Amino acid sequence: MTVYAGEQAVGTVTSGTFSPTRKLGIALALVDTAAGLADDATVEVDIRGRRAPMRLTRPPFVQPSVK
Repeated sequence: MTVYAGEQAVGTVTSGTFSPTRKLGIALALVDTAAGLADDATVEVDIRGRRAPMRLTRPPFVQPSVK
């Protein structure tokens, strides 16, 4: 799936799944650093021909309970 910032393609989703901890879908994507997107930036992902808004977050998606 292609990641878009506006009309510009800036990356590709490499994998995705449902997070039982967060109770929502999560995905890993390769995003071009030249696009200059910051953490928490909103992008769109083309999912089967429809764009869905997503938020960029660096892993881990949840804080570990064990240190």
